[in-house]
Amino acid sequence: MATVAGTYARFILHTTRLDQNHLSLAAVFPLVLISLFLARPLKLNRGQLIVIFTMALIGATMPTYFIGKLVANIAVPHYLATPENQWREYFEPGLSEYAVVPQGAALTWFFEGLPTGASVPWETWITPVFWWLTVVAAFYGCCLFITVMLRRQWVENERIDYPLMEMPLAVLEDPEPRGFFRIPIMNRPVFWGGFAMSSIVIFWNIISYFQPTFPTIPYRLSSIQLGPTFPAIGIRLYWMVVGFAYFINLDVSLSIWVFNLLTNIEVGIFNRLGGDIGGDEEYSTAPLVMGAQSMGAFAVVVGTGLWMARGHLKDVWRKAVTGDPRIRDDDEIVSYRTCVFGLGICVAYLFVWHVATGMVWSFVPLFLLGCLIMYLGMTRVIAETGLIAIRAPLMPQPFAMFITGTDWLNRDTMVSVALSYSWCGDTKTTIMPALAHGTRLFSSERSHHRDYIVAVVVAMVVGVLASFAFTIYMGYLNGAANYGGLFTGGLARYPWDNLVKKVNDPFATNWKPLLVMGIGAAVTGGLMLLRYRVSWWPLHPIGFAAGPVYPVNSVVFPIFIGWALKSLILRLGGVKAYRDARPFFIGLILGHFVGTGVSFVVDMIWFHGQGHGIPFND
Repeated sequence: MATVAGTYARFILHTTRLDQNHLSLAAVFPLVLISLFLARPLKLNRGQLIVIFTMALIGATMPTYFIGKLVANIAVPHYLATPENQWREYFEPGLSEYAVVPQGAALTWFFEGLPTGASVPWETWITPVFWWLTVVAAFYGCCLFITVMLRRQWVENERIDYPLMEMPLAVLEDPEPRGFFRIPIMNRPVFWGGFAMSSIVIFWNIISYFQPTFPTIPYRLSSIQLGPTFPAIGIRLYWMVVGFAYFINLDVSLSIWVFNLLTNIEVGIFNRLGGDIGGDEEYSTAPLVMGAQSMGAFAVVVGTGLWMARGHLKDVWRKAVTGDPRIRDDDEIVSYRTCVFGLGICVAYLFVWHVATGMVWSFVPLFLLGCLIMYLGMTRVIAETGLIAIRAPLMPQPFAMFITGTDWLNRDTMVSVALSYSWCGDTKTTIMPALAHGTRLFSSERSHHRDYIVAVVVAMVVGVLASFAFTIYMGYLNGAANYGGLFTGGLARYPWDNLVKKVNDPFATNWKPLLVMGIGAAVTGGLMLLRYRVSWWPLHPIGFAAGPVYPVNSVVFPIFIGWALKSLILRLGGVKAYRDARPFFIGLILGHFVGTGVSFVVDMIWFHGQGHGIPFND
């Protein structure tokens, strides 16, 4: 349901995107409705609600930003190719035809709609969809196995907070015997203060849907700019982000907004001095100097995290290879043996796939290393910070090309790189954080951990198949050209335009962004050293890694408000006041989700195809 709803909302209703964050409306809104109205009559216990929510959370990562993007990338090469963009000249000789939708009437109908009396030509899609399903399966396998192998290290050894789960955990609490609402936190009066503050803004603005001249309450306020060469600091008032920020460790939330401000100054000075390390890369943080610096920070965060987990990972290996009975894995949803050997098979398949589609074999390891840094880094950052939205600082494709240069890469490799954006492109939603949060929730249950893998696999298989089928079917029914920029605009054209650009303008190893990456890595390493050696040091390296990254850099104002309120509450009332205020901030979060859900229903009934977006982030 979460997968189909995400596709329907964006491509058909043109309303609020249900799947646009790492904690999606498509997962939260149904959880609230089920907990309030169906849990008691259906006698659903906490474990069953966790399964329902986790399946929806996993499914919501797929519809548009992943499967939708994938379908677009394999459909546009032939349909949007023109003499002007030179795509055919550059990709046709090396394009693996089994990886894209072939030319012909079936492709034209997908973008322009079926003729009267014609049926959907599913047979045209069988070959490319089958092969891309194998890639998706390998990618999902990597994410699942890595997540399971690191769960104990993150949850039990390092005790990461997972602040993004504070609200779902509150909804999942066992009901009170005398409470009016099935969700206990809703029986606290202070909860409704936060709920009202967040939801009333949305309900007020819904009136303008019917009366366009009705004054609205803005989410985006005037930006602040320190000077003409400095990036603008966006002032956004998203009460939901304030709610999440309240549950972030104070040193982390402080570091996010402090380093965002400092890097803003850094970019301003860099621009003032006429610095230039190259053009921005799509799906990466802009400007490139910030994306490269944060990528270096992500690399250190990932590398340090794996080093800290070395003892645990040795145990995982020993259990997988020797079956050492002293090492437990019965509380994991998958055995360590399955994880280790499954991960090896999945990585090997991704390697073979990219070589088969033309990528020179020596380039593949660097590309896959970039994928590991990006996906694992984002997952770690989200788990520690509770950021509902964060994208890649730098995509793995330019990461690898900056290191190797492109002047020695043949056109077949560049075509394979363009194809790789099908599964490794827009990271506004991705499955690895969902799996990490799911395993965190599963670990809060005391038994039946192995049973949960069935729900995870079903969610992945059904979600992917449903997303493919619904996206393709609705394309023929409505014309995928009406889906928006993802299918016909710059987002659809970028991988193939970038191919032509990189072939026409080859470069050797690009030392400028690599130097900036090194600086980012060095600063992060220094911050980690200070944090572990100087007890009073207030700044956390995770804030340096995440603060400048898009769209975190657009929501630092509500993060600052959340940090300031939490600091004030702890200073005046201590831990007790912090706990007493918790329902208010849960209310801020739930108010936004519920209000946005109501807005979606209003659009579905009265504004079909002309919906209204409620911003979750920028």
